[in-house]
Amino acid sequence: METESPESAQQRFGWKIDIMNKFRGKAIIVVLTPAQARIAEDAGAGGVIPIDLIAEASVHTEGTARSTDLNTINNVMDRVVIPVIGRVRVGHVMEAKAMEFAKVTCIDENEFLNPITTKYDQSYPLHFTFTDGLNGADGYKHTVHTTYIYKQPFKIPFLCGAADLGEALKQIQAGASMIRTKMTISEDSHDVSKTFENVRKIFDEIELLSTEDEVGIYSRQSLYDVDIELVRMVARDKRLPVPFFASGGIFMPIDAAMLMSLGCNGVIVSSRAFKTLDPETRIRDIVTAVKHYREPARLARIIERTGGYGPKPKTTG
Repeated sequence: METESPESAQQRFGWKIDIMNKFRGKAIIVVLTPAQARIAEDAGAGGVIPIDLIAEASVHTEGTARSTDLNTINNVMDRVVIPVIGRVRVGHVMEAKAMEFAKVTCIDENEFLNPITTKYDQSYPLHFTFTDGLNGADGYKHTVHTTYIYKQPFKIPFLCGAADLGEALKQIQAGASMIRTKMTISEDSHDVSKTFENVRKIFDEIELLSTEDEVGIYSRQSLYDVDIELVRMVARDKRLPVPFFASGGIFMPIDAAMLMSLGCNGVIVSSRAFKTLDPETRIRDIVTAVKHYREPARLARIIERTGGYGPKPKTTG
């Protein structure tokens, strides 16, 4: 692999963040078909994440989700002009390279898709390992090693999930240009209350970090195992240096507005929005809620019309 100067790598990373900053204040919609992508575009969505029916069905038939077929990606890109985001499995460099070749706007390294856990040749530095402590069924804490893609060498941006501030900083240091909340199950099944918990946890940890003195900052740096300047930046600015989006179980406009009010830069909307009685109106209402979350009158009209959940069925008699 060709070596690259730190200045050149930093310049490219800044360019990637500039691309992802264009999503701020917008809703990204998960879609199953090109027609749904067109609905999202017409509603004013900032971008779409295509997933195909076969990949969705694999959750039930194989017990795991797989990345979206490139034909689905290409069909969506042929139908819309807004950014298209390709999803790949955690740690799967070849899927990421294929998505980059397909000219998607950016890549979502998605933890719900079946992760790749093979050990890699360290001379080919496209991976890094994140160690997490998870509570097992036996009640004890187990150490889990997840191998993620090292994103810096890629020419297009990545968005990645994080369960806490430490994981967010590790992903950013590895080249993530957007952070979203982390999912434990598919978006169709994910409980949005878990998304709220994830958002509040990260913001609470940022707030706590901002109160630390230099000794505390060094302590946090040792705990997070990331560059000290990255920790200092977050402590000083009281925010992540990349956009932060909420993701998982979001298909109600009022939830999208609430997440924006907490400090998120945008939301990723579940494909469940297309299962409502009037998906066009639902997507449009979510886009409006994200854009105008500071305007109670607009939100009140959405709730009055939909009851917060969706258009009510017509009654007869």
